Order: sequence, then C-alpha cells, then structure tokens
Amino acid sequence: MVVGYNDYSLLFSVKQLNMVNIKSRRKLSPAAIFALGFLAVITVGTILLSLPFASSDSNSVPLLVALFTSVSATCVTGLTLTDTAQTWSVFGQIVILCLVQIGGLGFMSITTIFFFVVNKKMGLSFRLLIVQSLSLKDMQGVIQLVRHILIGALLFEGLGAVILWIRFLPVHGMWDGLKLGIFHAVSAFCNAGFGIIGTTGELSGFSAYSEDVFVTITLMLLVIIGGLGFFVWEDIWRNHRFTRLHLHSKLVLTMTFWIIVAGTVFFYVAERTNPSTLGNMSLPSALAASLFQAVVPKTAGFSIINQSSLSGVSLMILMMLMLIGGSAGSTAGGIKNTTAGLLIMSTIRFIRRRSQLSIFGRTIPEQQITSAMSLLSIVVMFIVASSVIIALMQPDIAFSGILFEVISAITNNGSSLGVTASLAPVSLGILMLLMFFGRAGIMIFGITTFFNHYVEDKIKYPDSWIMMG
Repeated sequence: MVVGYNDYSLLFSVKQLNMVNIKSRRKLSPAAIFALGFLAVITVGTILLSLPFASSDSNSVPLLVALFTSVSATCVTGLTLTDTAQTWSVFGQIVILCLVQIGGLGFMSITTIFFFVVNKKMGLSFRLLIVQSLSLKDMQGVIQLVRHILIGALLFEGLGAVILWIRFLPVHGMWDGLKLGIFHAVSAFCNAGFGIIGTTGELSGFSAYSEDVFVTITLMLLVIIGGLGFFVWEDIWRNHRFTRLHLHSKLVLTMTFWIIVAGTVFFYVAERTNPSTLGNMSLPSALAASLFQAVVPKTAGFSIINQSSLSGVSLMILMMLMLIGGSAGSTAGGIKNTTAGLLIMSTIRFIRRRSQLSIFGRTIPEQQITSAMSLLSIVVMFIVASSVIIALMQPDIAFSGILFEVISAITNNGSSLGVTASLAPVSLGILMLLMFFGRAGIMIFGITTFFNHYVEDKIKYPDSWIMMG
C-alpha cells in the first residue's frame, strides 16, 4: 500500500530517512540533484535544437531561441518565440516532444526506465530521491508506483494519440495526422501546451476543431488526467471509492471539480456577449468552449478562441486559474490546487474562529498551512517583481500583457497574449528563470518543507501582539 499525505504512521520511519541523509551529507542534496538534473536536460535540449537539421530551413536558429524553447519544453510551459510547426523540422519537433515528456513525468521517473531495462536493482538513496520527487511519505511500493506511472502515461498518451489521429486523418493525411496526434497527445497529457496544428500564425490554436467534440474532449481529459497527479492515479486504482481515498486525493478531486465548474460558469457569463469569442456561437458551442477554456488554458496553454480577444474580466479569471494550476506530483504547474484548497479552508477557519483546520475528518498541521501561505507569498513576490522590472525596461508594452506572460511563465502554463516574441533578451532571461522556478523551484520548495522540520529556537522570547486590520 502506498502511504498518503494523511497517513502519519510511516512504514519508512523518519529515523531511517535521517540515517540516509546523514550518509549522504557529503553528496549532493536531493534539491540540488533535481535542479542540476533539469539544467542538464535543458542544456542537452539547447544543443540539439541548435543543430542545423533541427530547423525547418536547415539553418541553425539563434542560440537564444534554442535555449528559450528548451527551457519552455523541459519546464512544460509552452511559451515560444517562433511558430513550432514552421520553425522546427521533424527532428526538432521530436527533441521538443522528448523534453516535454521528460519534464512532464520528471527525469527521476524517466531515469527509472534505465533500471527497468537493464534489470538493475535500485539503491536506497535512489529510491529516496524518487520518493521525494513524487512527494510521497515513504518508500513502500515506490517502484511499483513508478512502473504504474510509466505504463499509465503510455496508455493515456497512446489512446489519446489514436483518437486525435483518427480526427486529423481526413484533413492532414495518414502520416501527418499520426504526427499531429502523437505530438498533441503527449503535449496535452504533460500539460505543456506546445502545438504544431496552427500554421497560420496562431500558435497551438485549435479554433478549426472547436466544434469537434472528440478533439476537445480528448484534449480536456488528457489535461485533467495528467494534472491530477501520479499518487491520485494509484489511490483511485487501489481504493476505487471516494470514501476510501486518502485525504490528498479527496482534496485534489474536489478542488479540480469545483475549479472546472466555477471556471466554466465565469467564462460563459463574461464572454457570452463578446462577438470575438463566444458571442456568435450557439448555446451548446458556447458552453463547450467555456468548459474548454476552464480546463485546458489554465495549465496547458491550448486554445480554441483567441486569448487576446478575451475581456478584462476573463483575463483576470484565466490568470487566477493559471496561478492555481494542477495538483502536487502531477505534470501541471501553478501553486497547485491542494495549496489553494488549504488557503481557502484556512480563510474559512479564520472567519469561523476555529482553532484547527479539519478537512474530510482529518486535521491539517499548522506547518502545512504556513508553508502554503509562504509559497503563495513567494510566487506573488516573484510575479510582482518580474512584471515591474520588465515593464520598466520595456515601457512600450502594456503592463497587462507583461503581467499575463509573467504569470504564464511562473505557472508553466504557456498561454500568451503575443507579448513574448517582442520581449528583449534580458526580459526573456527573466521569463526563463520564472519557468525554471515554476517547475523545479516549487517542487524543491515542496520537498524541503515536506521533509525538513522547523528548527527549534534556543531562545524563547515573551509573546506579544501586533495590531492588524
């Protein structure tokens, strides 16, 4: 049995974890390994994308374009400086897809494939790295979980690719339809948002398939399943019924449902009279487009309507959904819906003047609530600081557009108002740092706060109160 977030009877005790950490003190910490692993993948991706035969015209693309694309793909973001379909050759698109797959499943999961292939046993330190990369509580069943992750990813992506291939076949032909099906199935499942369907200037646009329920539903299901998280898959597979699920899975499923419902309603109300988006659609089509807008763009970056034509209210809603993202231990970005759920429930607890926060009959430790608030504060500070710096360097660009791109970068979303390509190299460097922090930094933050306990102060000062409000 895989132990969840609400089960503190650890089979692999904290003492054993500390013993492993003590033995590994002279080695790199897990956080450093994750960061260096992402940087290594980005470096290799940049080199490969810089090769002449990686571009469609057989000329090497500028190094900045290759680097930005590699960072965006590895961090499963989807922001691009050029049209992916027109700029990159088949080899370049395969490189991007591989980076997306590695970034989505995590390079620790991908590395595990090597051990499976060579039938080599994994050491205790390596198992600990996998446990921490997947945000688990103990090591029991971790190898089986990774095996299920890889099999599940192959199954979902394969099924999605077949459905999309069948729909693309009449227009694009046998091989191009297959290429489009595989590319977008992997991109959707990994919540990356990279697309090669748009060849008219609209990056990753599915506007031509807005009425095709098979395409839209397939993309939405792939995004949702990838965004639920690997632990939730395993929990549902083992326990089946909602009442038997662990607290983490219950909170993820509940938050996912209500975010989708609320997002659909908000987008429909805000855009129903907008002739550039939903205004000229029939009621069923408008509701379907609103549902798609609530599910896919909040973390994957695909779109069936022009994002730059959205009203100010819809852009605000989209930025909030982007900030939340998917769930912990998934292919999605953002601060995670579990973090948002804790913040919402903590606010309700404060209003009701309750001493403890309880969710589904379980009490949440104060340390997790503090960590959730700290994470949100850090992300907001990054967003504000980065937006202000870019706006000061490029005052000719509307601040709303800069803010949207910054949020899209740090949440690994990929939705764009068309501002990214017009940014200066320094501004692009800031976006790349934000993408890296959004994918690797937030994961590292979760690892350190999850496994490290607060240090007890040696000096205890008298309590005092500060006036608030």
